[in-house]
Amino acid sequence: MLQELNYVTFEKTISKGLVLVDFWADWCEPCKMQFPIIEEISREINQDVLFAKVDINENRFIANQQKVLNIPTLILYKNGIEIKRFSGIQAKEVLLKEILKNK
Repeated sequence: MLQELNYVTFEKTISKGLVLVDFWADWCEPCKMQFPIIEEISREINQDVLFAKVDINENRFIANQQKVLNIPTLILYKNGIEIKRFSGIQAKEVLLKEILKNK
């Protein structure tokens, strides 16, 4: 299960450890295709990595602040610093490789 982030929880959540954030919208078909892949990864390696999501419709400020121009966009943060950005649908293997490399 991915943790829903908003303007109150975003900064605190990404500030500690490794966090993969999915920027999405309910009207976005590619986002709907990406979500099960992220959920599967989160079930496999849930320790030491937090998986979260930001609905850009409800949190436009965060999306703008993080310079999210397209969705789905996945951003991997380590202790509050962006270390990798993915745009568009990503394969499980691509995401796993990057997460494990930065654990």
